[in-house]
Amino acid sequence: MTETISKIKLDLRSKQADFLLFMTILLLLGIGTMMVFSASSASSHIIRGNSYELLIKQLVFATLGIVLMIAFSFIDYRKLAKLTIPLYIGTVGVLILVLLVGITRNNAKRWLGAGTLSFQPSEVAKVTVVFLVSYVLSHPKYRDKARSLWGLLMYMLPVVVMMGLIYLQPHISCIMILGAVMVVMMFVGGVSFYNFALLGVCGVGVVALAFLKFAHVGRRIFAFLDPFSVASDEGYQVVQSLYAIGSGGLFGRGLGQSVQKYLYLPEPYNDFIFSILAEELGFFGVFIVLFLFGVFIWRGYKIAACANDLLGTLLATGITTIVAVQTIMNVAVVTSSMPATGISLPFFSYGGTSLLILMASMGILLNISKNSKYVKF
Repeated sequence: MTETISKIKLDLRSKQADFLLFMTILLLLGIGTMMVFSASSASSHIIRGNSYELLIKQLVFATLGIVLMIAFSFIDYRKLAKLTIPLYIGTVGVLILVLLVGITRNNAKRWLGAGTLSFQPSEVAKVTVVFLVSYVLSHPKYRDKARSLWGLLMYMLPVVVMMGLIYLQPHISCIMILGAVMVVMMFVGGVSFYNFALLGVCGVGVVALAFLKFAHVGRRIFAFLDPFSVASDEGYQVVQSLYAIGSGGLFGRGLGQSVQKYLYLPEPYNDFIFSILAEELGFFGVFIVLFLFGVFIWRGYKIAACANDLLGTLLATGITTIVAVQTIMNVAVVTSSMPATGISLPFFSYGGTSLLILMASMGILLNISKNSKYVKF
């Protein structure tokens, strides 16, 4: 009798969403929102006259994001996968619209909207690629053909179209993320090593084209090699980032005590928010945040490994890999371990589009965990 009750309890627990993942997401979001306030308070007060302006907006985004996460956690991911084609068509449509009537900022046309209200379609493209690759590699009608060389080229052509539209914005970092996510998902989906080599050649070709077409890409690569030699130009942001990280020490200056956020480090609440985190909370704070990201990645791939079907495995792999790759790239950029490129830190960087889409993706991941057979907590 006792064994039967224990078995029933274990079965009920296995059907719950992953509690550890859920709490990790909330912790990352909470720390991230706190850091947005700390990193933005100085520039918001100086430029906008209101220290709380960006905090209020981020709190609204975070609240809506939690609502989206909970809502999507109750929607069967298999039903969502049936909307892959309409999602793809809509994504291509808004990417084209960006090129026609998009907002230009810092020599890049990546946004739709007007004034302070803007929307970045390339964020939607990340999720669209995950669904598209998952759909093709898991569908009984397509998966065997898609693993062959010609089948892969044919079925991945829609992804290439999207990446081409993103390339024209230009948004090279997004293409790098999409490429990395596709490689991981194809590996999980059973694509051969020979086809991986082909993708690698294509990736090198894209980087070479970016280097030739966009002058700023070459300048950033040279600045990466010796940022202090161009500290007043291309290397300025990286140098200020290194100053912030270096001054943090073991325990940091203290929450809210950053010096670099006082207009030394441009827009410290966006791509370089990790630098402010290191300056204010030191090695100890950085370790905790990176540990939480590690827990997230572990649970995400745990869900992928235990999913009931290949579709769930691929979706969980893709969503987790997006967060993993963005985190690694962001930390690499702010520590001058790779050339500077515009890439946000998940759960931390200020922005409505990226946060809302990220939290909706978290809901999908939690829904997959409900259908994965393992003990969740």
